[in-house]
Amino acid sequence: MKRGRCRDGRLFVIVGAVALIAVASLVISCGTDGQHGPETPSGATDIGGPPMTSAPPPPPGWNPKDVVPQSQQQAQDRLKDYLLRTLRELPDGTTLDATRYGSAGHNSWCEDEPADPKNAPTRYHTSGDLKFAPGTDPAAMIRRVGDIWREWGWYVMERDGFRKPNQFGYGPDGYRLQIVIAARDGYPPTLAGSSPCFPGALARDNVDFPTVLTAS
Repeated sequence: MKRGRCRDGRLFVIVGAVALIAVASLVISCGTDGQHGPETPSGATDIGGPPMTSAPPPPPGWNPKDVVPQSQQQAQDRLKDYLLRTLRELPDGTTLDATRYGSAGHNSWCEDEPADPKNAPTRYHTSGDLKFAPGTDPAAMIRRVGDIWREWGWYVMERDGFRKPNQFGYGPDGYRLQIVIAARDGYPPTLAGSSPCFPGALARDNVDFPTVLTAS
């Protein structure tokens, strides 16, 4: 995986064996907080995946404090835990599948133009397709996911400027999750997450993140 500059903030599905270029979704792309997304590779098909963006102004009384990861593994484990907790509250058989992205996650700079790229603050992103049993209403599941995060005490909202329904969740520890309905009928929603920024010296590209997550 490579970390690089943001381009147009859109998510692309890689067709064939084209390699991903780096985030977010993420595989997440940049928002206004300096996250980095993949360049548009040759052979990619735009299916309208959502960018992971900075949070809007929080409501009165919301005072989050980033819990800075002390290692790449810690950042990934925390995100994995939040994703698994979400899956456990959804119908049996629900999976988070990043197969079509080629990878479940990657790192990106927290600054647009870091003076020292090798040591610039970094965050970890992950994303995948949230797949349900046939006949499941994706809009209802998106609303349910938002309610799950609210039950945790997170700040959750539906954001303008994105396809609706969507739910953006901001944890008091600085971790973020978001789910946005697909741009095309028949595609599953994209569920994505990111960690707080941590020292770039801790970033690693050899810490695996599961391509497919299930509640079990």
